[in-house]
Amino acid sequence: MPTTRSSNKPRTQNKNELHASSSKIPPKTPGGHYIIVNGRKWRAKDPNIPDEALRELKHYLAKGRSGVRKRNQEKDDTEKINLARRTTALAKLGLGERGKPEWWNDTDENRKQRWESSLASLRELHNS
Repeated sequence: MPTTRSSNKPRTQNKNELHASSSKIPPKTPGGHYIIVNGRKWRAKDPNIPDEALRELKHYLAKGRSGVRKRNQEKDDTEKINLARRTTALAKLGLGERGKPEWWNDTDENRKQRWESSLASLRELHNS
């Protein structure tokens, strides 16, 4: 016998559903400059970034976001949260998600310099 919902509220997703939905590639705007997430436009990553640099930038982005989340939950010291925020900002800059000019309005050489200098700063910041 089928069950019916007694409420008009949307069903909440369990952890597995949330993980599965977050692994989907978000749609892009026609020019490919932005991705659409929950109805909002966010600047897309620079498609010219080589795979190895992209992997490393994403690693630092995850590390920074995780650090911010952890520090905010623990109300940890200012130095650690500033390091996590700086890591996130540099990774986003390297990915082309931040900064002026936007990656699609910049030269290939400047775009390469942007991700290489961001990676150099991130490596120095984390002594790796």
